[in-house]
Amino acid sequence: MKLGARMVLTPVITTALLMQPQTAYAHQPVDLGLKNITADQGPILADGTVSFAIRANFTKANQTRGFRAVLKSSELLNFEYLIVDRAPENKYAMSKLPIATITYPSGKQVVVKLNERSKFFEPYSSTNYLYLGRFSETAEAGIYKISIKSKSAAKITVAIGQQEIRGQVLPAATCPISRAAGDISVGEAATLVGMSKSAGLECATKLNWQFRVGAEDDQQFALTKDYRLDRVTVTIKNNLITQAIPG
Repeated sequence: MKLGARMVLTPVITTALLMQPQTAYAHQPVDLGLKNITADQGPILADGTVSFAIRANFTKANQTRGFRAVLKSSELLNFEYLIVDRAPENKYAMSKLPIATITYPSGKQVVVKLNERSKFFEPYSSTNYLYLGRFSETAEAGIYKISIKSKSAAKITVAIGQQEIRGQVLPAATCPISRAAGDISVGEAATLVGMSKSAGLECATKLNWQFRVGAEDDQQFALTKDYRLDRVTVTIKNNLITQAIPG
């Protein structure tokens, strides 16, 4: 979506957390459902510079939804928070809207502060929106995790990216059925998060990836320092993969 005014972000102290790919067009909605209650259980936007509109529908307070977006160093992190400009959405009190939190690849965490109410017509879906906040800055390299928590029943849209080109959405904990030849991407590796150790190994074997366990249940393993473009290194806790990175 088109870049606009700056959104204010409030820092929060935090610790670092360690199917088939679907093609989506710019502004094509990506719906967050009941299976996407955390960022690690949410879809992965393989290129966070591509414009996507992510929709979340909350029916009561304290519900959560999440997704992830991959960015490279020096690319632009562009984030927008919107609601549809029609009742009941445009009648929401700002204080009752869901809280959006962005966790950076470095582990830094910020809570989005809503500070505007600007009209915007989105031509892809022919929908009138209200911008409630916008923000852009130079990105860190890696996976950004966006978590949203409701204060009451509400429907909102958040947008990532600014390029009006085709993009790819990778489902969480789902082995890609097919992939282009070449190096393992950060987003592809992250599809292993949420799988069991055996399922992750099976997926990696199917895709001709080398599979390496870097840590398991707080035990760190000695690793070679070579960086292999066809290898994924995983962290495992309670038999579930909690982190997966190329190399």
